[in-house]
Amino acid sequence: MIKKVDHIGIVVKDLDSSLEIYSKELGFECVEIREIQEVELRIAVLQAKGIGIELLQYRNPEMEMVKALRGNLEGLNHICYEVEGFDDAMKRLMENGSKLIEGFPRKGVHGRIAFFIPPHSPEERIEILEVKT
Repeated sequence: MIKKVDHIGIVVKDLDSSLEIYSKELGFECVEIREIQEVELRIAVLQAKGIGIELLQYRNPEMEMVKALRGNLEGLNHICYEVEGFDDAMKRLMENGSKLIEGFPRKGVHGRIAFFIPPHSPEERIEILEVKT
């Protein structure tokens, strides 16, 4: 099911100042900045020594999907797992009590994604990813 941890998502208030800290002070390379209009999200994809970070700045934290994703709260947001057998992984998560967040699965920055709320930790968000080829 899980191939690897793909990235860690962090919600920030100001993407530009956060990006400066992660690049200048921590040595991450910004490989892409993208806008996802439908959820008013500006996202920076960072890499350093095999570690992936996504800095997420939501421009409208009051949107229902943004709240469901906890995008209205700054700080550590989610861990994304690249999976084999995306549909099977989704099915297993739901069979074991994880709740699929409305609006998923959908296309994400790196491929097809889905976000879940696990039954053991309602504040946690799990993202699964099928990398586009």
